[in-house]
Parts: sequence; C-alpha cells; structure tokens
Amino acid sequence: MSAVDAPARHLLPPTRRRGGVGWIALVSALSGAAAAAVHFGLLTLPGAAPPAPLPATETEKLPAAVVVTVAPATLRPVERRVRTVGTLHGFEEIDISPLVDGRVVRVAHDVGDIVAPGETLLDIDDTDFRLAVDEVGRSLELELAALGLSTAPDGAFDIRQLPGVERAELVERSAAETLERYRGLVERNAITKDEIQKAELALDTARLDRKQRLLEAEQALAAVRHREAVLATARKRLTDTRIVAPSIEIHTFPVPGPVAAEVASEAALARSFTIAARRVSEGEVVRSTPPAVLFKLVVEDVLKLKASVPERHAATVKPGQEVDLAVESLPGVPVVGHVVRVNPTIDTASRTFDIEVQVPNTDHRLKPGSFAKASILLDRRSDAVTVPEEALVRFAGVTKLFTVVDDRAVALVVEPGSRLDVAAGSSVTAGGTRRWIEIPHGLPAGAMVVTSGHAQITDGAAIRVREAALPGTAP
Repeated sequence: MSAVDAPARHLLPPTRRRGGVGWIALVSALSGAAAAAVHFGLLTLPGAAPPAPLPATETEKLPAAVVVTVAPATLRPVERRVRTVGTLHGFEEIDISPLVDGRVVRVAHDVGDIVAPGETLLDIDDTDFRLAVDEVGRSLELELAALGLSTAPDGAFDIRQLPGVERAELVERSAAETLERYRGLVERNAITKDEIQKAELALDTARLDRKQRLLEAEQALAAVRHREAVLATARKRLTDTRIVAPSIEIHTFPVPGPVAAEVASEAALARSFTIAARRVSEGEVVRSTPPAVLFKLVVEDVLKLKASVPERHAATVKPGQEVDLAVESLPGVPVVGHVVRVNPTIDTASRTFDIEVQVPNTDHRLKPGSFAKASILLDRRSDAVTVPEEALVRFAGVTKLFTVVDDRAVALVVEPGSRLDVAAGSSVTAGGTRRWIEIPHGLPAGAMVVTSGHAQITDGAAIRVREAALPGTAP
C-alpha cells in the first residue's frame, strides 16, 4: 500500500475495516432517502421533469358558510315579576282557653264548624259558681241593711241621707240651739256659768258624734261597693263557665288602586271563625292555670301569605303590588292577592326578607296551611325587546346570542330578563306556544338573531340564512 492510500484507509468507518457490512448499510440508507426526496418533489434528478404545482382553487379555498335560521328581535308587552313560595295562614288564629276550672258538661261544636262571635263553644259545670254568686249577694244585702238601704246606691248618693247621720245632725243642731239660749240667759244672770260649760260640752260632743257617724257611713258604703265588686266577679266567673267565640275587630291593610273597595268589603265580612282544632271532650276537667288550649279558631275570610324574597329585590317589592298565586288544591284557578307588609330588615343567614300578602277568601276555597307559589308583579312594559328562547346560548355561566351583520355572526353577551309564552304560528308545533325572553339592554328592536346552528358558528363566522319553510312543507 502506498503512502497516499494510508490516510484514506484511516478515514474509513471501523465497520468497513472489519469487513464492509456497516458501509453497505450506510449506502442503502442514503439511496432510500434520495428516492423519497424525488417522490415528494424535494429533489429533481438530472433530466427529470419538475413536479406539477397544486391547483390554485385548493390553496385559496375558504371555510363554507354555516346555514342558520334567524328571527327578528320583537317589541312585546312584558311583566316584570318576582317569584317565591310561601304558606297561607288565617288572617287571625286564636287559641281558646278556659278562664275557670271545672268539668266540661257540653261541647257544642267540632272541627270544621263555622261559628259567629258570641256563639257557645262549650259549657263548664256552673253549680259552684252559682252558689258563690248567691253567697256574695246575701253578704251585700247584709251590708245594705246596716245602712238602712234595700238596694245599692249609685254614685250620686249622699251619705247624709243615712238615718244615723241624720240623727247625729239633729242632736248637734239641738245642742247648738241650747247653748245659744243659755248664752242669752247669762246677761240676766238667770243661769250659772257651770250650766253654760255643760251646754258647750254637749255641743262639742254632738259635733264629734256627727263626724263619727259620717265616717262609719263612709266605711259602710265602701263595704257595699266592695261587696258589689265581689258579686260582679262571682257573676263573671259564672259567665266564664260558658265559653264562646270572641268578638274581635278585623283590620285589613288598605290596598291602593281599584281593588281597594273590593278588599274593604271583604274585610267587613270577616266576622266569623272556623274551628281548626278541638282538644277537649265532655266530662273532662279543665284548668285555667296553666291554661289549656281547648279550641283553635281561624279567620278564613281573609288569608295571609307569608314568604321570603331574595335580597336583590328589596328595592322593588313594595306594599300594594299585585300577586298571582298558584295553589295545588285549586289547579288552574286564578288567585290574586296584594303585598301588604314588607319586612325592612334582611335576614343575614338566608339573605332574604319576609313579606306578607293579603288574599281575600270569602268563599273559603283556600285553606290555611296550604303551600302556594307566588308571582309578584313589579311593573309592566309595553315595548320590551324580546327574542325566542332558542336564540340564547348558555355556557360557563355566560349567556349570549348571535346577531347577523353583513352575512356574518356577531356574538353579543346579554342579561336575560322576563319570560313570556306567546301563541305561535304554524311553524311551531309543540304546544302551540313559543317562549320569548326579554333582553333589557344591548339589543335593538328588529335585529336578526340566530335561532339554530349555534354549534357550528363563532364570532365573525360566515353564515347563510336558510329560507323559512312554507306552511305544510318540510323545512
């Protein structure tokens, strides 16, 4: 080997020096890479034609327009409402307890009965109470006899008319006349000084006796008044053995507006009670201390709905607002009430405030204790912008819709308002109604909003509006 060949041999890979296997593999790899480059047009062999370029229509082709349906934003009358739930209560609920102890001899009414004020509910054995009235009456007669009277005097009675007082006044007058006569005899020396002193003493004694008689008469008269009071108490306890429905005055909240006269007339009829519970039986001994509840009476002519409203509506819910109620026991029957009271404080635990709704119920079709859904009317608008419900897209707590501007979709984040169901045309088949949603801000009336195809479009995407199908044809 020559000196020229030695460096070249030194540069050969080790595998080549060992037998040539590695060199063969390297040559094969390079040949394959060259063939692939020629195939994909990355390498042109000498004498070969260059690869054909791609068609211009393929490189410049844009995404196809998405086919959608649209509907115009329409002005409609809308009612703003707050919805809540609550329980109906009687306008007044009264627990009847006994005022005296005794055994029940008669129960006159039971649960569900309607009773008027003053009507008997039950009777307690009154034997002991009648005897007590007789005893106190005899004591009163004894006191009157001591005064020489047969009946109790009235407030204008003059105690000087009593016999004892009149007698004392006569004695005093006689003593005064005697003393005056004796003093006339002194000038003629016809009477001694000692007799004058006796006459003066007799007059002083008569005066003191008259005063004593007046004090005794006042004490006797006070005893008569006391006996009269004891007798009145005994008679009251005798009367309390007959338990009756109470007489109470019902004051309803004045509702403003055209319904005021109607509600006032309803309130005027609230003069009866419905027995909601009876907890006593004939023969049972009842006690006044501690008081036991014998009956529970409810005023049903006017009911009260008590409910809680979220804090965010505290500035808009006010007394006098109309409330529509839905009660399960009266499906489909309209029930209307009015807000009468609004609690001025917010419950810090629930972040709500309480309201009270007054509901007329003269026919007693509503029952206290019933569950009711309430819809409070805040205000009415005749020109609210509304869109079909299917135009709204909700994702991750955000509500938006797409409007059509120059054949492109423009996304608009909105805050939905009130909902209303509108009678639909022939294009809507489900139930004959279509739900529309109020958009209070950001959307002009008449704007076209996308109602289908939301899944394929984004903000700025090209769209093509599909023509509405004719009635009776497939869309």
